Amino acid sequence: MNLFDRFILTLYSLALVVISLFVMAAGLNLISSDYITDTINEIYSSSEVGLAYFAAAAIFLLISLKFLFTSVRGEGRVRTPASVHNPTEYGDVQITLDTIESIAMNAARHIRGIRDLKAHVRAEENRTSIHVKVAVDGETPIPGLVEQVQQTIKERVETIAGLGISKVTVLVSEVAQPGSGARVRRVE
Repeated sequence: MNLFDRFILTLYSLALVVISLFVMAAGLNLISSDYITDTINEIYSSSEVGLAYFAAAAIFLLISLKFLFTSVRGEGRVRTPASVHNPTEYGDVQITLDTIESIAMNAARHIRGIRDLKAHVRAEENRTSIHVKVAVDGETPIPGLVEQVQQTIKERVETIAGLGISKVTVLVSEVAQPGSGARVRRVE
């Protein structure tokens, strides 16, 4: 919640406190009925006073609607990033999917023949899989390179994060032609 919303919420709460105290006092007959009747008559008889009450009520209504829609849409909640739950003997550990992606990418970056890569982690019930999209140099045999990428990522993530990886899927999206330096970004 930003500073402006906090300020409005504070004013809104104070207004509700004043209105609640007034209604409670009227309910206990601490405020005379003549005062309440005179105030209501003044609202009906004077257009300026009626307009002021209308404006205050309209502002109060708008603030109420704003807070209602904010609560329904869920704004202001802290969103927990997607993560994998890993119980240990000492307690629970949650590792974000972004962290696992980072570990996977760092592992594959150091493999000779990889030019560019992207990783995406998918966590389902008791299964974590990693999908990697790579561009290769065109000089290293693809089957051996893909197998090395899969093995390296699986071992590195399991070692560092302590998670079991069910599979590592590799998509070779581009093969750079030997000697052509165009569109090739070396990742090392």
